[in-house]
Amino acid sequence: MQVLKETKEKGISLRTTSYLMVIISVIIAVALLFTGIRAFRSFRAMERSTDDYIALTEAASELMSASDYLTEEVQCFTVMGDRKHMENYFTEANVTRRRDRALSVLEKEMPGSQALKELGESMSESVALMDREYYAMRLMLEALSDNDMPEAVKKVMLSEADSTLSSEEKIELARQMVHDSIYYEQKDRIRSNMAECLTELKNGTHGNQQMMEDRAYHDLIWMLALVVVQTLAILVMMRITTHLGVNPVLRAVDHIKKDQKIPIVGAAEFRYLAGTYNTMYNAYKKSIESLNYKASHDELTGVYNRAGYDLIRSSLDMKTTAMLLFDADVFKSVNDHFGHETGDRVLQRIATALKSNFRSDDYVCRIGGDEFVVFMVHISQEPVELIKHKVTQINQDLSVESDGVPPISLSVGVSYNLEGNDPDEMFRQADTALYHVKENGRNGCCFYTDI
Repeated sequence: MQVLKETKEKGISLRTTSYLMVIISVIIAVALLFTGIRAFRSFRAMERSTDDYIALTEAASELMSASDYLTEEVQCFTVMGDRKHMENYFTEANVTRRRDRALSVLEKEMPGSQALKELGESMSESVALMDREYYAMRLMLEALSDNDMPEAVKKVMLSEADSTLSSEEKIELARQMVHDSIYYEQKDRIRSNMAECLTELKNGTHGNQQMMEDRAYHDLIWMLALVVVQTLAILVMMRITTHLGVNPVLRAVDHIKKDQKIPIVGAAEFRYLAGTYNTMYNAYKKSIESLNYKASHDELTGVYNRAGYDLIRSSLDMKTTAMLLFDADVFKSVNDHFGHETGDRVLQRIATALKSNFRSDDYVCRIGGDEFVVFMVHISQEPVELIKHKVTQINQDLSVESDGVPPISLSVGVSYNLEGNDPDEMFRQADTALYHVKENGRNGCCFYTDI
């Protein structure tokens, strides 16, 4: 008890460390929340200013986009003669009306501004350009003998000279009117007015945005510093937790699998558990070592006897243990033909073969006349192929005569269940699997799960 008390008192308490971590996290979180709210307000102010600028810029650009769309559709109509493009043109001009909406937005947000004046001039140029486009469409429709004309096109009167042109000439003239230098000069004037409009918008909002950006920048610096501090705090917390709790547990599991004592390291609470486990481990080892060898071992073969088997199965973790039940095939005939002395030598040879083919950590037991049990302990991966290989090797070793001992074969039933921990049930399963091997030719191995 004194050792356990001293063990507990050494090392840092994981509970105290956890409380300290929570307090530090809360302080940093509160500071980060406060700074985040300030930064959020700064960004919201900048966002509103930016949104206003974007909305106005998009409204101004929308006029240019609508103008370019009208140009594209009228040019496609004059080149391909497909009415779909003319219908798209008038849908934009009379229904969608993006140019009119753009002008309305700017009139509402910036009445009387220079940007609105430049946008209005772009609109005027775009409307003026439509007269030329209507004329070109009238030429195309007449050349195609299409009398289903939109109202705006019907009002267009061709000049006397243009009226007398052939269909091919009218089409050529229509194409020329929306592709010549005069047409593109008007487009350039629209773009020039649009560029002036965008410049005015930028100049009008830049100063206000710059001021709000400066405020937001300082808030972000503080937030970044707090995030760095918080990140470092989290890393430190993870390091402390790993060092005090996780790593000691992982090392303890490895030592338990190797049937060794647990290192007393890490947090005070874990040190206490490790000390308790080691005390129990020492007591267990002493109880195993104190067993009388003759009481726990078979005198003939040198392996564990039935008493040793009972003690071993009660102390193992059967979830990581495979139970193999061996039975010598037709052993009675060996005794009948060669005598009991030879039969004893066969049993000794079987025991030697089992011990040489299994690990020193595994337990070999003779539980009856010609029945043996092997406990394969600390299994960390699927053992099926390994066990089958060992059984095959053992039967090969026993299949030839050696020093006057006749050959013999073994039938094996295996029970291995990660979820089960009842040795009696595992023995029943192994016995069932062994019976299956006996009924199907002997000299082999069967897992209970394969039946």
